[in-house]
Amino acid sequence: MSAIHIRTSGHHQPGLAGGAGTHGMVAFGTGLDCYLSYRPTFQSPYNYQVLLEVALDERGSRALGADRRSGYTGIHTFDPEDFPIAELDPGRARPRKSFRGTLIRGRRERDGIAIAGDVLATVRRVVHFAELDPDRERGRGLLTHLCFGRPSRMYLAHHIARQPSFDQIVSAWIVPGTVTDLLGEPLADEVVRKTFEQAQPIILGQREFTGMRLRAGELAVAAFPATAASGGAQGFLAEIAVERQIYLEVADLA
Repeated sequence: MSAIHIRTSGHHQPGLAGGAGTHGMVAFGTGLDCYLSYRPTFQSPYNYQVLLEVALDERGSRALGADRRSGYTGIHTFDPEDFPIAELDPGRARPRKSFRGTLIRGRRERDGIAIAGDVLATVRRVVHFAELDPDRERGRGLLTHLCFGRPSRMYLAHHIARQPSFDQIVSAWIVPGTVTDLLGEPLADEVVRKTFEQAQPIILGQREFTGMRLRAGELAVAAFPATAASGGAQGFLAEIAVERQIYLEVADLA
């Protein structure tokens, strides 16, 4: 099930420096992984794209697992305590390693239901952290995505680079037998069996803002640069199958 979120102005607290304020996050993953994705805008102090791999405490893990076993396939969100989002920057001398919050089935601003309160989220890894520049030139361009997770169960997040843009997360996997070098010569699947612990930038063709976004069931050829899981020796191409859309937000980044 896909989800489109439009943030209401009541969730902002202008004037709090460094990204302080209410930071709604999308919670997703499986029993082997759990991720939180901050929901940004281009307006300071909310202009950060942040992807975290986290471990929820027992209360949160049980609540999330029970919801999924019951057959719920919609969105989960996490409303953390109020803190400056910049504290999660891994480049800081002492970045924040944990925070507490409420796990919600759905979205609080759309009659979401709290399923666990005072949940501790421990940051295992900052998968991606970038400050968005609201003054960057508006325009179109290639939709570069961020790939993270495992090749058999990975996630793609739209890399938010310029305004207008959108925030999208999908689950996907690399189709076996489709890996080639940049010239189209076949490569062994082992090239991409490494876990994408840090988000790797990929390019999925000429996808402009006004054009197609990723759709469930879609097959797309992705170009991985040499900095991806190729050991830095070379880039490669691979076919990616999109399983489902987890989250889509447009209005906040228009």
